[in-house]
Amino acid sequence: MPYLTPAGPASFEAVIDNSRFIAEVAPVASVEAALELLARAKAQHPAASHHCLAYKVGDEMRFSDDGEPAGSAGRPILEVILKRGLDRCAAVVVRYFGGKKLGVGGLLRAYGGTAAKAFDAAGSHEVLDRERLEIRAPFAAVDAVLRALGSAASDIATRFDERGLVAVVDVLTSERDALEEHLAELTRGAASVQTLSDFT
Repeated sequence: MPYLTPAGPASFEAVIDNSRFIAEVAPVASVEAALELLARAKAQHPAASHHCLAYKVGDEMRFSDDGEPAGSAGRPILEVILKRGLDRCAAVVVRYFGGKKLGVGGLLRAYGGTAAKAFDAAGSHEVLDRERLEIRAPFAAVDAVLRALGSAASDIATRFDERGLVAVVDVLTSERDALEEHLAELTRGAASVQTLSDFT
């Protein structure tokens, strides 16, 4: 399924009632990448009072309050991600305590608001489902198949073996069936199409 994710990494910093809040957001391909974002924030801000995390990677969601009152830090960050319909992304908000308690309501606004500003700075874009295919075709059909691939696929790598053309290409999942049918027509059924991987 297509999904919306941050267009790139971004950060935002705010000072609220003497506490310093620094949000770092980024697109991530895995839970491990989300945890790496947290590890980098801890390394960059070792003296911070709290390093609060939220991420969504497909069906996996998690947040951490890192010592703040339960649900007052990580949850509002995750709610920003969910309300914007984002996926495969993570956010860390670091807090340097300024000596004044904000209360649960103040923390909700501070963590959620700082994360939202960082996501605003990042922007967003839609990622379409793609598949990587291996296509084989006989020598007699090489020119026609390459022309078809040139208009329908991207990132085309070709080689030849004893039977003919071997091409590895990236295509939109939504266009895969049409391409396979077109190649079958061009080669009278001699072309083969095999999925190597997808990008979801």
